[in-house]
Amino acid sequence: MARYTVIVEKGDGEYFAYVPALPGCTSAGKTPGEALDQIIEAITLTTAYLAEHQIPMPDRVETIAEVEVN
Repeated sequence: MARYTVIVEKGDGEYFAYVPALPGCTSAGKTPGEALDQIIEAITLTTAYLAEHQIPMPDRVETIAEVEVN
């Protein structure tokens, strides 16, 4: 089992999710929950594709931080 950071952003009328560790792995949904459900499927498909084509998994270097700006 692997764990990935997922970013969910509100767009114009829907929510978008993406995985910084897996470039190009994105999804969308009408709600944040739907976007998360869809990103789980996208992660599964992306990692299966990489494995099937013997493409190395990208390095997982992620930092989540909040910064304060005046």
